[in-house]
Amino acid sequence: MPELWVEDDDGTAADVSIEYADLRGYIQNWGPDQKRHIDLARNEIVLHIPEAGYYRIAENSLIQVMPEEGSDLREVRIFLLGVCLSILMVNRGIAPMHASGVMIDGKAYIIVGDCGAGKSTLGAAFRQAGYKLISDDIVGLTIDENNKLTAYPGYPQQKLWQQSLDYLQMEAANYSQILDNYAKFAVPFGDQFTKEPLPLAGIFELEKADIPQIEMKPLKSLERVQLIRYHLFLGKVLNELHKEQWLLNFAAKAALAIPFYQLKRPVNGFTAPDLVNQIISTVREGEVVKI
Repeated sequence: MPELWVEDDDGTAADVSIEYADLRGYIQNWGPDQKRHIDLARNEIVLHIPEAGYYRIAENSLIQVMPEEGSDLREVRIFLLGVCLSILMVNRGIAPMHASGVMIDGKAYIIVGDCGAGKSTLGAAFRQAGYKLISDDIVGLTIDENNKLTAYPGYPQQKLWQQSLDYLQMEAANYSQILDNYAKFAVPFGDQFTKEPLPLAGIFELEKADIPQIEMKPLKSLERVQLIRYHLFLGKVLNELHKEQWLLNFAAKAALAIPFYQLKRPVNGFTAPDLVNQIISTVREGEVVKI
């Protein structure tokens, strides 16, 4: 799994085991269009991702993988590192947000938004400005009994489109494609990655809009709850996991704990450096959370 970093073996038992396995016994009675089977009593989920493979998540500590014949192992790993680990996080009480994350002054700030909003490009602009990232795709969040939020890092790799590389003056030839015939590239963070959990101090929702310049506004409490529910990575399967009430409770507490902002950028033009400056300015000015 080249996307991950390598740790020295200190004798500590693995927190999660990931292995190849023959999963045919789990899917032999599936219907032709079945995509998953969830057994809450056994704490087991089996998933089918077409053209990638079958995955089994069990006991909150084991992920088994059976790739489809002829599948691209890069694609197999994309779903393993995204969907499978997100399910495992939810079962452990960690909210996997579909977000980029950056460390500013020792605290984490995450940037959420729809696909194509520019989260990864903005993250790369933060790197070019000298800031460390905590994730490009998924950030795990927890909240304690004192309503303190913690952000857990993902893995040290960005996925950037050719257009983003061009804007950022990065040479595509220096990076590997995520998949063949797909103009998106894997860009390692290098030493601009922090793998330690950080206190979460703010959330920015990035949107594209038909506007002449960048706009920012604080979000109200109900908007904050809706934002968390909308941008959770596993939103569509939470009901099947019986986790909808857990998510609602998490979102309600988080909405009262930190500032949330809506950040709109023009559809046209390259605004990532200006967005970096806007976020840094907002973070360092500080704002009391207003409900």
